[in-house]
Amino acid sequence: MTVFEFWPDLDQAWQAIPDLSTQPSLETATGGRYRVLKTESRARVILLGAEGHAPLVLKIYRTPSRLAWRTFGLASRGNREFTVMMNSHRLGLPVARPRYWLERRIRGCVEYSALALDVIDGPDLESWLLDERCGPDQRRQAAATAGDLLGRFHRAGLFWGTVTPRNLLLPDGDAGRILAIDMPYARLHNKDITGNVHAMMDLALVLSLSDGQPAFDNREREALVLAYCAGDRDRARAIDNALHTPSHREWKRKRLLRRLGNLFSKGAYSSGRGGVYEDDTGAYRPLSSEAVFSIRLRDNGCLTADP
Repeated sequence: MTVFEFWPDLDQAWQAIPDLSTQPSLETATGGRYRVLKTESRARVILLGAEGHAPLVLKIYRTPSRLAWRTFGLASRGNREFTVMMNSHRLGLPVARPRYWLERRIRGCVEYSALALDVIDGPDLESWLLDERCGPDQRRQAAATAGDLLGRFHRAGLFWGTVTPRNLLLPDGDAGRILAIDMPYARLHNKDITGNVHAMMDLALVLSLSDGQPAFDNREREALVLAYCAGDRDRARAIDNALHTPSHREWKRKRLLRRLGNLFSKGAYSSGRGGVYEDDTGAYRPLSSEAVFSIRLRDNGCLTADP
């Protein structure tokens, strides 16, 4: 087993990463490599890996110092997203497998938190739909797959809240298989939420591209809603008639309410600064306070945090 240490802590990781996503892969002293995929004022997404081993995506969230007091005694954003994705994965829902989460606190307030996920090799649904090479049958199949995914989520009680075609990935470009990523405000309830106001918001969001244009034509939308309702045509017709595109003001108001509610969602337990979703057993293991920010790359290509 080889250990590749990237940075000793999340604050040093944030400072080491350029605020650009155009530079080539950078090597660390121990032979690991990282590349910045996306940068925002409060979040950065990095690709981690090493020769001969499967890569890993790491999302780092930063809490502005002026807002850190709001996080006292609450689960960090990285912890909450990890927890809902881990529990969803355990239920067999189509999400990218989470690997571990980390956080850094100062006097009980979150300064940084992070979430590591498996890399999904394939395009996002929005890019795939805009690619003229996909035919009408493939587009309809992708719409049905997206509808089936949301239907499974809602029947299991999972409300996403930030679903977009860009957050749905097609492994190897397969229109019959889609996985969800980027779920910082998702919540997992203990009841079927199909057709309620939150579920309808999810459905409305997945039907639009990032520029506000419809993601699907009428036949594709019909296939999506029918798959969402597991083939129940009467229910699909009723839900389709009730669907409407939310205004920006309505969407922002509901987003604020979701965020307020999610602040009090419990995260996975940790005795120190993070936790690991084990490769082999699927069990959760808290990390101690002595954990360092590094990756173990096993001979079989599995990755886990170094305790």
